[in-house]
Amino acid sequence: MIKLVILVLSLTLPACAGSSDVRPDIYNKGENLLHSGLIAYKEDDFPTALQKFNSALLFYQSLDDIKGAQLARINLVETSLALNNFAATEQQLTILKQQDVDGFLDEPFKNKVILLEVKLLFQQQRYNEALTTINPLLLQLDKQDLTDDTKLNLLATAARLETLISSGTKPQWLNKFRASLAQEKEPQQPKFQIILKRIDAIIASQKQQYHEALKLLHEALGYYKLQADRRAIASCLEEIAIIELAQNNKSQALEYLKRALTIRAWLKDQYNFDKIQQKIMLISFPDSVIPIRSDHPIVQRPRQNRAQHPVFW
Repeated sequence: MIKLVILVLSLTLPACAGSSDVRPDIYNKGENLLHSGLIAYKEDDFPTALQKFNSALLFYQSLDDIKGAQLARINLVETSLALNNFAATEQQLTILKQQDVDGFLDEPFKNKVILLEVKLLFQQQRYNEALTTINPLLLQLDKQDLTDDTKLNLLATAARLETLISSGTKPQWLNKFRASLAQEKEPQQPKFQIILKRIDAIIASQKQQYHEALKLLHEALGYYKLQADRRAIASCLEEIAIIELAQNNKSQALEYLKRALTIRAWLKDQYNFDKIQQKIMLISFPDSVIPIRSDHPIVQRPRQNRAQHPVFW
């Protein structure tokens, strides 16, 4: 799924005017914690990101800074979703939604909370609920003052959801997504073109046009490799494996699944690690595969400096 909410880099929170007890840079600690969490997130070090964002939450709560605490919670939700920790995600979302009901949720965060809930439902494969949740935002697309990137994100999300629900037979939002991309004289957002390829791959596979589906997915895989987007790479590998298996190419399917398994282990994504391992067991090794948890010594994350890349998930 596309990246629905961008982690916020920083937050300007000035000290109270006229207070001699508060240093002008009192909020630098919170800013630094958020920034450190963002760097860890970009490097796919989600456990460290969680630690930093949780520390930022406690820091802002200690100052009764509602906006700062909400920002930290949003980042905690995003990071918990990256680890498929649904319980932690739901816990933070429940708090944010209650703050919205009580009138305390900061206005710029309202749509972000909705989109995060949609992302949660998508990852739980509750596609109808996800589409229902995002529908109010979609119906107001032309009325809202949104950036092109935000509009395309909304359309891309809805297009993929309705494709998974209706097998491409009711392409209301997919058609609007295609039209929006076609209006670009020069594609400024290649990530959305890639998302469209993945949607078209779903439709092609549903029509048993496996060659076309594989072609589109390999194009998407090549793009994500250039971006070093591990989660998207793993997802593409899994999607390719499903299509190979549909053609009874078990050996090829297993190869792609094992490659995806390695990435999920690196990411400490126990949820998807277990799901992929179960698929491998069901295909070929029902009696001999020994479950290996992501914290097993052979899959510990290597400690090394790596280039930072934007998060496009």
